[in-house]
Amino acid sequence: MPHSTAAADAPAEPSCRFGPPRGRLVTIEGVWGAGKTTAAQLVGARLRRAGFTVQVVHYGGEPGSIGRLSAFLERSPLRARTGLGGYALPHHSAVDVLLRLCREAHHHVHCFRPALAVNDIVLVDHGVYSKLAWALAVLTETAPDTDPARTLQRLRAVVAPWFCEPDLPVFLDTPWPLARERAIARGRGGGDPAAIERLLFLPRYTAAYRQVLAGHEDRVTRVRVGLRAAGAVAEEITSRLLGPLRAAPLSPSALGRG
Repeated sequence: MPHSTAAADAPAEPSCRFGPPRGRLVTIEGVWGAGKTTAAQLVGARLRRAGFTVQVVHYGGEPGSIGRLSAFLERSPLRARTGLGGYALPHHSAVDVLLRLCREAHHHVHCFRPALAVNDIVLVDHGVYSKLAWALAVLTETAPDTDPARTLQRLRAVVAPWFCEPDLPVFLDTPWPLARERAIARGRGGGDPAAIERLLFLPRYTAAYRQVLAGHEDRVTRVRVGLRAAGAVAEEITSRLLGPLRAAPLSPSALGRG
């Protein structure tokens, strides 16, 4: 299941404690190679120093049936990871999306929600809208004649009972060619067939991501990454989050609301 980190520099008595009903869900959004995990760790440390209790959530080993599902999705992926990728049969995309959304729903219910009950901030380094964007990308790839807006509406209806709505989503705005080069530089795409397929998928994934975010422009904090150092990016994110985080707490919400 996702694992969390709480650095030793967290203050013993935080100066900021959100009252009921819960803390705030901050998600670091962005395509592969945008630098989400690094940003989340750096921002988490800065927010702790500002007096918040913070739990940074990152995917790790997963026990039980969810662990077996994750292992199956990695070992026997329905989407081909060689050549141009894609699915052998059209209905495989729907099955793949359903399995992955079930796994994500488990994380929201059994990891995010309990963490929100005891922390000021839960910071997710792999996004929430990222999962909808990936699902939208593969479904529209295999059914190009279907209206993407309608597909996204159906996806939201499917996840609404389980998914938590990010209170403060942060999008690392990185053009996909730059994200591709960053991924290759980190050893994710320089000859590995699995990574190559993923990188070929980036343009479609980026377009789907922007469509998902378009419905939340009033709440999404966009940060241009470019060639800046990770510390500079984290500093900007933190400075832009502190105001909203110190405001009155929000009520729980779900992706299906609104």
